[in-house]
Amino acid sequence: MLSRGVPEGEIKESLASEGYSKEDIDTVFVPHKYDMRSWYLVFGVVFLLLGLWVLLRSNNVLMLVFSALMFAQYYRETKRIKK
Repeated sequence: MLSRGVPEGEIKESLASEGYSKEDIDTVFVPHKYDMRSWYLVFGVVFLLLGLWVLLRSNNVLMLVFSALMFAQYYRETKRIKK
């Protein structure tokens, strides 16, 4: 029904009217979690290179902090996916 264009809400309502419990319906319609690891890694490297350039030019470490946060998020996402 989803592939034919029926909205998810209507499908949930029809399943509920057929007698399915809310828990059963929620197990079928699990929200999709996207894998953002490649984006975190790419932006971590970009921020690292940009941060080193900014550090040498103006002694500002803000971009290096952003880079560290991106690498930390990459590590957390990798651990989450492995679970």
